[in-house]
Amino acid sequence: MRVATLSFKSIIVMLTFFSCTSAYAVAKDVCLSPGLVKSMLSRFNITAMDDAGKETKKYTEADKCDKDAFKKTLLALDQIKTVSSQKIKNAPDEKSIDFFAFINEKVKKIILMPDSSSLCGFNEGGAVLDPEKPDKIIRLCILNGKMPVSQLATIIVHETRHMDGYKHVKCSHGLYKTLSFPECDVSFEEQGSHAYALSYMMKLHNTLKDKDDKFRVRALIAQSVEYSFNNVPFGLKKGGLMLDSKNRLLFFDGNDISVVNEFNDKITSFVLNLGYPLVLHQNGSIQAYTFSEKWNFVAGPLTDNYQKLGVDTRDKILDVYIDNGEKCYLLPSEIICASKDSFVNFKFDGISPAAFYNAPDMSKHALMRVKDKSGRVFVIPGSILFKSDDKNYNSAFEDKKHSLEPDVSSYAECENGDLIGVDAEGTVVVKSQDSEWKVDDRFNGVTVKKIIPYYWSKQLQDFLKG
Repeated sequence: MRVATLSFKSIIVMLTFFSCTSAYAVAKDVCLSPGLVKSMLSRFNITAMDDAGKETKKYTEADKCDKDAFKKTLLALDQIKTVSSQKIKNAPDEKSIDFFAFINEKVKKIILMPDSSSLCGFNEGGAVLDPEKPDKIIRLCILNGKMPVSQLATIIVHETRHMDGYKHVKCSHGLYKTLSFPECDVSFEEQGSHAYALSYMMKLHNTLKDKDDKFRVRALIAQSVEYSFNNVPFGLKKGGLMLDSKNRLLFFDGNDISVVNEFNDKITSFVLNLGYPLVLHQNGSIQAYTFSEKWNFVAGPLTDNYQKLGVDTRDKILDVYIDNGEKCYLLPSEIICASKDSFVNFKFDGISPAAFYNAPDMSKHALMRVKDKSGRVFVIPGSILFKSDDKNYNSAFEDKKHSLEPDVSSYAECENGDLIGVDAEGTVVVKSQDSEWKVDDRFNGVTVKKIIPYYWSKQLQDFLKG
């Protein structure tokens, strides 16, 4: 039963975007040191279980050359031990938690489960079952060998904290609000499982030297901070992130306007990807913001596809959609999506698009939607259906259920409860409760392409300077 299961899935969904580098990858042809295996097995009983719940293996020192689950588990435990021993200033971790000592005290047995297990649905990272707590057992989901060591280490910290009775609550905002089961913590100060995992990630971030590894961990931190706590920590305020006509990324919380970054070249668009913004330059490059003054350039299929569009096409982009395996670009007369070998397009008929539509707190599993200049919202079929001959599958249809705030193309809720939006002409407008939208003079002379609901603070950026 789910009520007896405490799990950790939030950071696992990030794996679909990240590739493995030095601190993440496992050299499969290199055996573990006998000393490490002996040391860890003297502390933890590690076994494997199949999807039917039958124990299939009890690991011993003879498994030092294992190439997957057991090896990653020991490397994750060793990473926790190494990170815990570092004397590094870590502002949020005021108690300076020794994570390895904590795990050594709370856990005696680790069960490795395949992703086909019923406990490993919806990208679960692991689980603690109430009846197994007295025996100090945690279960880890090994997702087809794709789980990097650092994520597995964070999951172990998270699951171990559940041993103390901390349970998640229903999310009141963010990506997981629409889930039918609890996934969030009330606050960081409560020091539940998400807080322990977050503290570990922040300490890990400060021990890493490789800039790409640090970027990946910051991305996980950003997602955890923004979506895992109903009371968002570290001074983050609710508001709108927006790209203006001066190629600046601004944040507005209802009172103050902050310049997150000012770019020297033209920015085509920006999009939120699992908790952090991606900025698409007209020259074909893409950068990511993970609460660091130094933005990271993004390599890989996303950038490769974007560059194939060509300068003229990139200059016409109204908005970008990256979700549910799609990489799509909104143009005045069509949507272009990257497919396996090329691009496919969806031509508009009677629709004058303004932006892709995502209401604040809408589930990330929502369908692709477009809002037109008249305020109507249309559901767009998946790109795999663009070439279908059946009009039932390849046509857009109006979605009246989710047509919120028809007078603006995008909007966000601010810390003070006001709404900030942008109309079809790019004018910034605000709306208090029970009032009409009105032009905000603080943005006089500035037009905006899109506003995205976001949480931001300079305090978190300062935490992650190391």
